[in-house]
Order: sequence, then C-alpha cells, then structure tokens
Amino acid sequence: MTIEANLRIDAATIKSKIIDFIRTKLNQRDIDGLIVMFSDCVESIINVHIAKEIVGYENVKLLVTKGRFIYQAPKERMSLKEINYYLSLPEENIVVLNMEGALREIRKLFYEGEPLFYDTSPVLNYNLSYFLLKSMAATEIEEKTFIPQIEKPSSPREIFIQKTIAYHKSQIRLGMLLAFLLAETENKSVFGSTNKTERLLGFFTKFGTYHACDFLPLANLYRTQVIQLAEHLKLQEYLNTKEFKKPPAYDFFFGLNSEEVDRILIRLESGLSIQEIFQETSFSLDAIEKVNFYYQASNYTRLVPFIPRF
Repeated sequence: MTIEANLRIDAATIKSKIIDFIRTKLNQRDIDGLIVMFSDCVESIINVHIAKEIVGYENVKLLVTKGRFIYQAPKERMSLKEINYYLSLPEENIVVLNMEGALREIRKLFYEGEPLFYDTSPVLNYNLSYFLLKSMAATEIEEKTFIPQIEKPSSPREIFIQKTIAYHKSQIRLGMLLAFLLAETENKSVFGSTNKTERLLGFFTKFGTYHACDFLPLANLYRTQVIQLAEHLKLQEYLNTKEFKKPPAYDFFFGLNSEEVDRILIRLESGLSIQEIFQETSFSLDAIEKVNFYYQASNYTRLVPFIPRF
C-alpha cells in the first residue's frame, strides 16, 4: 500500500469510532448535550450530524455569535435557514448570542487614534489562516500584494496589521467563551471544527476553536478524508453548493487544492524529505517547500501551553 492510499478511509468505521469515543467520554462525565459553533463549513455540518447521533437532535445546540459571524453579504453567504436545511435542528436549538457590545470595547482598545490605512504593503505573520487575512485586508489578499514572513513587525503599517490580526483573533476567542458559557449552564460539551490539514498547517486561532473546546471530532482526519465522511453522511448536496466550492486557504497560499496539500502533508508526516516528495510526485519544489514551511513553523501553535520539565 502506498502512503497516498492512506488518504482513503472507511467512512462508516471512522464515524462509528468517533461516536463511540465521544459517547464514552460524555457518559463518564454525565454530560447530556453538545454545543456546535456555527460556521459555513462542511466540518461544522458534519459535527452537528455526529452530535445528533450521540445525544439526539433535541440535545444539540448550534451557537451563532452575532458580530463575528453576522452576514455582511447575504447574496454570497448562506442564511441560517439554508444552513439548517442540511442540519435539521429544531429552531429553538439555534442560539444567537450577541457579542457586538463586547467587540466595540475591544475595538476601542485596539484602534483608538489609529489611522485606518497605510500606503505601504503589509508584512504578515506566517501562521495566519486565509479567513483571518481576508477579513483583515481583503483587497490586498485578492491582489496578493503581501509577503508572509516571520520577522517581527517594525513599520507603522506592519504594527497596525498585527493589531488588526489580534483583534480578529479576539473575536474568535470571545465566541468560544460564549460557547462555554452556554455549555456549562446546560450541562453540555463543546465541539471544535478543526480538521487535520488545518491543524498541521496552523490554520486556526490559538486558544480558539482548536484549543478552546471539549472535543475535536475531525482533528485526525485530513480535509480529503473529511469530504469522504461528508459523502458518507449524504451531504453531497451541500458539497455541490457555491458556498462549499469557494476557493479555500490552500489554493490561495500554495496554488494547490486541499487534496494536493494532503498528499504532501501525509508524506511529510511519514518522514519523507522535501526532495523525496518532489521526486515521487508532480508538485513543484516551491509548493512542497511552502507546505513544509507552514507545517514546521506552526508547530508551536499546536503544542500549548509550554510547561518546563524538571
């Protein structure tokens, strides 16, 4: 069997193992419900379907945090009603929490007295997700006028960008705070939506949906495998929607689709060198090096907190 063959999964068996694992943990803690954060992604939708099988649809709540996830372009984004078409949750189980007041106070802390734009091109930290970048500087992202690098920001523009990134990350973390507020008042646990591809590339917010949750059901499944699980759950209709087909972070950063990124990542995890992957596949050396850079550089985001050993 080739390394790449391991990207194919027995979706029914994987689903069963995920459900058995989580159900056992919930029973040990006498937890009777689950919270899923709302996001227009297949991972969130899969999480709801898995959660319904574990605790029953009446005990699953979808949390929508107004402010961070409020729709700005309804023609381009799916409405909650459309999303619920794929989830089949009772309407009263879709909870909208308003965090706009808190965000206004955070915004004052970050932006008071700051100019909104600078003329120089931004320099961005290397481990940021496409979605954070897009919300921070949409035009520059689309025009690809920035160069991701590690150096500490020094110019006024770079410092402003860093503060903007921190502000957007605070929104995600605030959303998780609200999720736990709801979960702990209703004897529920919280699902995170990170998949293995995002986890290995650092495409998540530290102490956001990756760390600040009780379960990460899909964190050991590459994006490619998540799609296979979605197909098994009969979510093909959603996979065919415009929302799902939007170009994800992988295409933007690496010029590759998620399956191609996974083919590189699984080889890196298997211990193959960049040169070996280049010789074994049809990918450019530049693309492989970029994937490897994100894979290596984001390691610190996964290994938290740092605890000294004596």
